[in-house]
Amino acid sequence: MKFGTLSEQQIKEAAGGKLDKLIALWHADIKKKYGKRVDIVLGNRRDSLSPVRGGILTNAVIEMKGEDSRLMIWYDPLELYYEARISELGYDGGVIEEITAMLRDDSDPGMDYDPVSNPDKLDINSIAVQLGRWLMKIRGFAKLANENPRYYELETFLNSECGIPVLYNLFNEADYSYAETEEKRLIEVYEGLRNMDEPKRRVDIALNALRVSNILAFSTDSEVKSSLQELLKDRFERIMRVSTEIDKLKSGFELSSPDGLSKFMKKLVLQYHLPGSWVTVDETTGVF
Repeated sequence: MKFGTLSEQQIKEAAGGKLDKLIALWHADIKKKYGKRVDIVLGNRRDSLSPVRGGILTNAVIEMKGEDSRLMIWYDPLELYYEARISELGYDGGVIEEITAMLRDDSDPGMDYDPVSNPDKLDINSIAVQLGRWLMKIRGFAKLANENPRYYELETFLNSECGIPVLYNLFNEADYSYAETEEKRLIEVYEGLRNMDEPKRRVDIALNALRVSNILAFSTDSEVKSSLQELLKDRFERIMRVSTEIDKLKSGFELSSPDGLSKFMKKLVLQYHLPGSWVTVDETTGVF
């Protein structure tokens, strides 16, 4: 490998103890289901032989290394670069355009943003999300996949947003606060909407409404949240209306159960006519 890796112990040290209970939960679940240990390792996404793209930065996969298995978190250096630019200039339109272009071209921001060499710069919340997503899979939460590859980003967004309530339940179980994660999402949504007109396409309205539904449900009260609510009321009537519809739809399903979440996602796809052919996929099949 070009960049090397961070061991599980090094990840825990970089997190300053914040991930200890979440990692312990991971090992307990894996041991119970598979009777084995699967350590967590972090590497630079540039070293991945099969990187996941389509607007996705950091991702995690189960990999075999000899007779051993590991959960490999492929951390993208663009994520460190993005955080640095936002910290420097805020959610400036030029920064967003720059990052979008770098994503499109799969640009490497350089060694200063190598996650393995700069563990102190890692976004621990991003690592927690990857770990939480895999815990969901181990606990039986299946993915709703689109058979048409052109809708891969739509598939990723749908599963990510619909899984937020379960993910945050897992965080609560591990005494891991999701407040910073949701605050960041809140600011990103607010800044994004503030600089755009209300979309006209049904799909775009539904997806924005799904995210807004989660943001309003899980973010703590703040000036930014109040500003977002005012913005939605003044300029995004359709998104706000669909968000309210999605809230009602959620209440009809037990989202904390694999079956309930699966039924909710299928209903969402049908109700808002999300394009493509959708199938349920258990991502743990054949992993070990």
